[in-house]
Amino acid sequence: MKYLDLLFERITEATGIKDIGYHKIEDGRLKPIYKTNTDILGIEKWKKVHAENPVYISETEMLLQVINTKKPVFINDTNNDPLSANAFFLFGVDSIIVVPIINEDKVEGIICIVSIGKVREFSLKEVSICESLVNEHLGHLLSI
Repeated sequence: MKYLDLLFERITEATGIKDIGYHKIEDGRLKPIYKTNTDILGIEKWKKVHAENPVYISETEMLLQVINTKKPVFINDTNNDPLSANAFFLFGVDSIIVVPIINEDKVEGIICIVSIGKVREFSLKEVSICESLVNEHLGHLLSI
């Protein structure tokens, strides 16, 4: 997971966000793989909540948009955006960037960059930097 730690560190440097997770997409839903271990949301709690509350792509408008456009999608205020998903509220997500991991024109996973406990206004430049960083690490992400 050393490459994920490096990627997450670089995303944190670019955005100031420390809660970052990697999910694979399997059987039409998110499978949590790895995240930063923060005081706000630790890895074990993150995996447990996902296990108890599966996130299905077909039921999540934001994820459908990511899958269909193969582009990052972000929400600055999850409490006031129609793309918000129930899962955001389970984890206390106030703002989010979702960056797709694409292999041969198929989204195989996502990187979620989330602000918990504070609404965060992401800039288009930050979203673009996150997308570039994910693409730089694509080979490592696909091998996990």
